[in-house]
Amino acid sequence: MSITNKLSEMLAAFLVKIKNVPVLLKDPRKRWRVIIPGILILAAIGGLSYYGLVVRPAQQAAASTQPVMQTSVVRRGNITLSASGTGTLVAANQANLSFGTSGTLATLNVKVGDKVQKGQLLATIENSSQQSQLTQAKLALANLTSPAAIATAQETLATDQKTIDSTLSQLIYLESPRIFYDNQHIATDQQALDQAKATASNPLTSDQQKAIDDAATKLKSDQHQLAGDQLWYTQAYAPNTFIVKGTRTTRQSISIPTDSDIATAQAAYDSAVYSTQEAQWYVDALTGVAVPDNATGTNLATLEQAKLTLQSAQDTFDATQLYAPFSGIVTTVSAQLGDSVGNTAIITVADMSTLYVQTYVDEASYSMFSVGNAADVIFDALPSQTFKGKVVEVSPALVTSSGTSAVSGMVQLDPTSTNLLLGMSAAVNIIAGDTQNAVVAPVAALHETTPGQYAVFVVKNGQLTLTNVTVGLQDLVNAEIKSGLQPGDVVSTGIVGTK
Repeated sequence: MSITNKLSEMLAAFLVKIKNVPVLLKDPRKRWRVIIPGILILAAIGGLSYYGLVVRPAQQAAASTQPVMQTSVVRRGNITLSASGTGTLVAANQANLSFGTSGTLATLNVKVGDKVQKGQLLATIENSSQQSQLTQAKLALANLTSPAAIATAQETLATDQKTIDSTLSQLIYLESPRIFYDNQHIATDQQALDQAKATASNPLTSDQQKAIDDAATKLKSDQHQLAGDQLWYTQAYAPNTFIVKGTRTTRQSISIPTDSDIATAQAAYDSAVYSTQEAQWYVDALTGVAVPDNATGTNLATLEQAKLTLQSAQDTFDATQLYAPFSGIVTTVSAQLGDSVGNTAIITVADMSTLYVQTYVDEASYSMFSVGNAADVIFDALPSQTFKGKVVEVSPALVTSSGTSAVSGMVQLDPTSTNLLLGMSAAVNIIAGDTQNAVVAPVAALHETTPGQYAVFVVKNGQLTLTNVTVGLQDLVNAEIKSGLQPGDVVSTGIVGTK
């Protein structure tokens, strides 16, 4: 029985006795039976009231100010870091095919759903005139490159090479071998001097100055040699070489070549050299040998023009045909035989060997949208199926999607993904990190001691022990503990005050 209840009973008994107070007070022996119990009861009531109104509230207030430690039990669980987005199914490659010229659709070899191979002819427009021009261009080039034409070009080259020999012999005869080769040496020396000057810096280095001086010295030496040989020419070579025998009526004489005679011989030699070079370029072009871009010659120009004419005719003819640019499936055909068609696409081919989801995620999730991350894709039309994939491309610039900035990228679906239609809308979940059946603890229990290093307070026998831990994945609530804790350990997550 509580103290309160006991006092209540005593007070009730006392009140019963009070009814007889006048009688009891007349008897001196019974007077103290009333006074003493009354005093005791009143004192007890007062003490109880003081405890209830003053002492107990004070104790409760004091208890409410004591801090309470929060704890959590380490357990095994799963942590997944992910970002949600939306996307549309697209093919690895898609081409909208149109003709390069206008005309009447003459053949149509495919229909929607057909599988086609790269290079397969899909459709043509009326092209009889283009075919005729192409045939003529092929014939013209064939005539220029026939075995007979090649033989003729080689014969011309041989003749030009003989002309070089004869004109060179005549020039050397008129100038004398000494003067001819002196002029050749001087021309080479001058070229070397010009090259040394052109490649020199300002100011000159010692090596550059030496190269210029050596070239100038060589040129001066050969020029001095030429001067001596010219004197020898006048005194010895010409009188002994250009003798004109006399006849019955004339005396023997000397006919020294004039400057005009030598210039004519030089021009004939130079012409033979140029003609031979052009003949060689032409033979090279006919036989498949590469020729320089600056190659010249009438025959070579004719050959090149024939090639250009053939290429133009081929391009014109090809513009009347549609070929599959890659292997795939025909997804649209928007014309019929006899229709007038032009540069508007009439056939679409898609390569569906590999499928992608053009994906958009909020820019706040950019860190999770990285190449190589796994992805789960659920199409609106197939809500009960989850398709697997991975991020293979992330755009380096933000785009605007549904009026907000977003990160754009491509998710490649696994090859087993089938029965899908291009253009399907999907929800995409990018998996930035995942761990299953890991040791996990609340993020609130972690204390970063140094950058990237963490510790927790472990509760053992009512005492706190600071323990270093290795942390893996973290979400907003839990963290993966790779070492330092075991399932069942109790850790402190903080101190909370109560009222």
